[in-house]
Amino acid sequence: MRRRTLLGTAAGAVALALSDAAGAQAAPACRDSFPTRYLGVFREEAPTAIAANVEDLYGVRPAGVMWFDSWASGLAFPANEAKALWRRGVMPHYTWEPWNTALGPNDPGQIHLTDVIEGTWDTYIRARAKEFAAVRLPIMVRWGHEFNGNWYPWGIANNNNDPSLYVQAYRRVHDLVLAAGARNVQWVWAYNNGSSPDAPYNDPAGAYPGDRYVDWVGIDGYNWGSGPSWDPAGDHWTSFDATFAIAYAKARAIAPSRPVMIAEFASTEDGGDKARWFKGMDTALRSGAYPDLKLLTYFDVNKEEPWSPTSSPAALAAFTSWVRQRYMSGRGHELARVAGTYASSRVAPAIAVS
Repeated sequence: MRRRTLLGTAAGAVALALSDAAGAQAAPACRDSFPTRYLGVFREEAPTAIAANVEDLYGVRPAGVMWFDSWASGLAFPANEAKALWRRGVMPHYTWEPWNTALGPNDPGQIHLTDVIEGTWDTYIRARAKEFAAVRLPIMVRWGHEFNGNWYPWGIANNNNDPSLYVQAYRRVHDLVLAAGARNVQWVWAYNNGSSPDAPYNDPAGAYPGDRYVDWVGIDGYNWGSGPSWDPAGDHWTSFDATFAIAYAKARAIAPSRPVMIAEFASTEDGGDKARWFKGMDTALRSGAYPDLKLLTYFDVNKEEPWSPTSSPAALAAFTSWVRQRYMSGRGHELARVAGTYASSRVAPAIAVS
């Protein structure tokens, strides 16, 4: 998420022993003639609290719940929390950020891609990988997201304008995790809907690690509206289509055999009609223009902008209406199987790590 300060496929290798999944079949191709979509949510609270509060606020159970952690925190992956989510039938979605949030992107003490490539963080990665494996159920891991922006230390623009460094770091992390036995991880490779700077070296296509390393292609994008903090005099109000259509087409061109998610999205109230924005999104999703867009994770917080659907009664009503549409009723155990329907097999890692 631009200028913010806050901070695979393993279905054949794990048993989906979930209370609401017993005897369940793969996700149906459509509900009411529209492709099934899955609701994800991020809120600034514990993962299980997110799941419970989304049900209380909006009357639906999310298919996925996202949370964030930075490498410098040194925190263990909350395997018991992830298991508790699965007991509710909710897919854990972990955004794993390789940085120290107390330091600027170019601080000499910051974590950069060369540190990852040279093995400085291998012990830490292996420790988290064992915790991933301990869940023994599918989890999504989104590592190094928005790499085509200049606001994170792992961004290409902050690493010699060299996308190959990102590819090497991503592959090393992936291979270490897999070697530690975490075959339940579904890997999410996610870029921002617009590159900053918009330069050839910063095209997400150049930083794609390859199909053997990616289970999902993710896109982050926001309707920033009028006068955001990074451009107080600007008007950046954009519809859902204007926010995501080009980035979605890029995802289909880069990795046509992988499903797409919107890993972060939200709309502000500033400069337009937020309720109408949600209604326009619903229309776009019904239009057939995004057939491979499966998961949409809403950024349900008020930070730089009033992103939360609760920011106004009209926005709340429109958001609640959308998440209760039948095509949005995909469940967590179905979501866990989606990537497997796009890729029939995984290829063994191409490199060894020591």
